[in-house]
Amino acid sequence: HCASVGDGQAALVWGSMLVSFGETYSEFILAKAGDGQLGAHVGTYLQLMLGLTQFPGHHGFSEEVSDQPLNFWYLLQEALADGECGAVPAVTHAYASLVRALVSKSAYPAADEWLDGDRDERDRFGGYRREVGDALLNAYYVLRSDMLGVLVDEAVRGLSAFSLDNWQGTEAVLFALRSIGEAVADSEAEHLPRLFSADVLAGHLLPMIQATIGSSADRKAQWGLTSIKAGILGVIGAFGDWWRAHPDLLPLVVPCVTSCLAHPQLVPAAVSAFRRICDSCREQLADASESMVHLACEVLLAGGAVPPREQQRIFESVAEVLMALPPPAHTAALAPLAGALADRLAASLAVLDGAPLGLAVHDVEPYGEPLVSHLRLVEALASGLQFSDDAEGRALMGSADDAAALAVAAQCYRASPAMADFRRRVGGILEGVFAARVWQRDESSGMVAVDDTLLECVLSVINSTARRGPHVLAMDFVECVAFVGNAWAAVIARPAADGRVAFGRRWSDQCPAFLKCISQLVTVYSPPTSKWQLGKPDVATTDAMLAALLTRAIDDICAGIASEAPALGVAIEQQPVICEYVFDLCTRVLQTRPDLLACMPPPSVGRVCELSVHALSVPNRLALRPTAYFLTELIRLSATPAKPSSSSSASELLQALWARHGATWLRTTLAAIGGTHPRSLLPNLSELLFAMVRNHPESVRL
Repeated sequence: HCASVGDGQAALVWGSMLVSFGETYSEFILAKAGDGQLGAHVGTYLQLMLGLTQFPGHHGFSEEVSDQPLNFWYLLQEALADGECGAVPAVTHAYASLVRALVSKSAYPAADEWLDGDRDERDRFGGYRREVGDALLNAYYVLRSDMLGVLVDEAVRGLSAFSLDNWQGTEAVLFALRSIGEAVADSEAEHLPRLFSADVLAGHLLPMIQATIGSSADRKAQWGLTSIKAGILGVIGAFGDWWRAHPDLLPLVVPCVTSCLAHPQLVPAAVSAFRRICDSCREQLADASESMVHLACEVLLAGGAVPPREQQRIFESVAEVLMALPPPAHTAALAPLAGALADRLAASLAVLDGAPLGLAVHDVEPYGEPLVSHLRLVEALASGLQFSDDAEGRALMGSADDAAALAVAAQCYRASPAMADFRRRVGGILEGVFAARVWQRDESSGMVAVDDTLLECVLSVINSTARRGPHVLAMDFVECVAFVGNAWAAVIARPAADGRVAFGRRWSDQCPAFLKCISQLVTVYSPPTSKWQLGKPDVATTDAMLAALLTRAIDDICAGIASEAPALGVAIEQQPVICEYVFDLCTRVLQTRPDLLACMPPPSVGRVCELSVHALSVPNRLALRPTAYFLTELIRLSATPAKPSSSSSASELLQALWARHGATWLRTTLAAIGGTHPRSLLPNLSELLFAMVRNHPESVRL
């Protein structure tokens, strides 16, 4: 009745009650669906829920009812999957009707209603559509092949008789296929070949992707064609695993997908489809590596025609495909792209260096945007050129075959003139960022005020190329540590002529990015040295260099925090983020290489302990949580025998730290638990207290 008279408010009230019942008793409904007279009542209830699901109108525009029962259908499918009663005809029939209702409800409104609607209405419909996609996936888990067959039939029929006057139904079917793509097995051979056969691809799907209607067409027709193209691209990407089992179709599909990069409105959908295909079909596409690199070069040269974020996704996907080749082959294939990218980086740095002098930091941003975009491409390329975590893990665990493969790759990367030249040029460009004339320079200290975004990109390049396994773009360890140290001196802190420490203008905001980078270096380069880590010095030298970098960072930060306010606790409360990153770094050191603490000067280690006491006393979550984690780990290790990979000096140092500071940590923790801190922080403090009691029971007796 509510649907027939269009009474959405009454439907919301009744629907809320019906949905609450179904969500609470979904297992009961399933159990009684085939039970005589009670089963008839269950059938009536399911019809009511279907009525709510297909309430007339377009959600977000003319009705707000149809999203109510979607969670019920999910819970009913979960109950069906977990139960022992098997498929119930009444429920199966309800889900078949549900699919038809959801496909109908996911269709876009008429062009006038959509294009003239406000943004909030379109956003509400888009959010509802995402929920419908999840509900369609739940329905597929119930219906499986039957549902796929119906959708494929509808898609083939709609594409064969496609018209821009009534395209919404066909696009809705494509949306339904995209929603269930992740659950369809790549071995499916009954229905998908009818949709993705060479005849259908060549006769309907691919020509429609490449179709144009001229710039003079009205915006309704343009919207319709763009929506259908995006729908086809979505379906192609959703069944990426299926293409892996049918590599003979990839030469047809991939060029058509990449051709959509020339159309701005289709770029996100095209890149998503391309990325999914590359992720699923790396080995199958490896033979086309030259074409993939050519595509990346075209995207690079096209500049702003493809948005920066989509460029990064393309670069990462191309790099992942190249990694399916042996190291000599993917190194050679990468060379043209690396050269073109280095040229672009150099040109972008020249734009930054040519900016007018005397600009404020925020006014420099437009001149630095090209360099930021290209540095992020280096980061994306580096992300795709990694060896798998499984291969690195097996090698570190002692797999001779994996270790030999990584060593061969490292030798290949080191011997490649093209890659060596790229690393050299990128290193020079990263250094050139800090030497650019555009930055305002402090006359007394010589420090520069670098843009935050650009600085984060520079350090992200270091983070993305520093890996435990070999990496074709990685700087040598010594060069990497030296670069981070020089960058720190340029923008964060350096000794002043009067013997004190001079700090950069934005040291407190930019310090976390450096601490994150140093944490990555500690994780990657801490001893022992693997045989594929070429150019890395011996254990003692490595420890000394990392410890020197840690010491410098901690000493400068402690001095900087102390200078922010008369009392250290007040300064920590004003700068909790720095404290958070300091203790995250210190925890990483304890977990990765405790020996580094033993290599640091005792005053520096003492400053960390003093900072931890004040951080515990401050009722600030950002400062307290990482401090508690650090102290918990330190206390655990202080009572644990030294590992074979660690020296006895590290264990002795941790024990000495507990003996000297343990009582203070205990008193501060008890005071915080006793009432100086909010109750939301008690779990962290309780864990710390438990670590003290468990590892040093005699020392904590009052």
